[in-house]
Amino acid sequence: MSGGSVLWGASAAISWGFADYIARFTGRSVGVAASFLAVSVVGLGALLLFMWLRGDVMLWHNPDAFGLSGLGLLAASGVATASATILLYEALAKGPVSLASPVVSSYPAFALPISIALGARPQGMHWLAMLATMAGIWLVAYAVSSSDGWRGQYDRAVIRRSILLSLAGALCFALALVSAGEAIKIYGPWQAMIGVRIIGGILFTLWFLMRREVPRFHPRLWPMLIALSLLDTMGYLGVYLGLGYINGEFAIVASSAYAVVTVLLARIFLKEPVNLLQWGGVTLVVGGIALLATVE
Repeated sequence: MSGGSVLWGASAAISWGFADYIARFTGRSVGVAASFLAVSVVGLGALLLFMWLRGDVMLWHNPDAFGLSGLGLLAASGVATASATILLYEALAKGPVSLASPVVSSYPAFALPISIALGARPQGMHWLAMLATMAGIWLVAYAVSSSDGWRGQYDRAVIRRSILLSLAGALCFALALVSAGEAIKIYGPWQAMIGVRIIGGILFTLWFLMRREVPRFHPRLWPMLIALSLLDTMGYLGVYLGLGYINGEFAIVASSAYAVVTVLLARIFLKEPVNLLQWGGVTLVVGGIALLATVE
């Protein structure tokens, strides 16, 4: 059974769903780059602290650890993760949220062909479960975009730009997770996550240095930034741990349900309406993930 990878992916979806909800507020307050500089630094600190409390040590005994293949995979995953983050939040900031988030969450559509090319072999019921999950996500996206009437708020150029940014973000997320899956074979999930966070911190620091800016964080925002950092890190770590199981690519599919979690949070806390079509999409997602977790 593939329950381990799916359950870790589902836990990642929950973490990312809450993280995106919080990022809506931090992104508007301090900006996207500053938010995720904090995520990289605080997330890295949390990972190192947790490993220290567990008594774990950084193990670099693998002969490939400092080879071009291992470091290249870490670099690819770190750069792709940072790029995906920038693209996602640029799309969210400049275009319809109800369009950008679900389109970006379609990254399994890019990741699965890559995983299959690397040797993954899903069976018939696996494909059915994955298609149900993806269909549910797109059904939620369609229902939200149709009911909110954002087409009257943005001109066609903005919509096209948002679609292109979102598709590019989905591709970068796919590359980030697939390359992370290969890096995990060398470093393990914890060390791979630490490597990706270090690269993210370096990239966002260079971003501010090149722009000659200093990120500023108001003290009242730190509780939200810390919560965002921990939830985002837990999300990636959930996928990384899931990738270490049999059929690890299913963790990528299950994690894409984060868009549904965000919709539910908006319904509960922001009182946004959720119609029957959206609930149908949520049901498809939950059923698809459940089927994926139980089939042999």
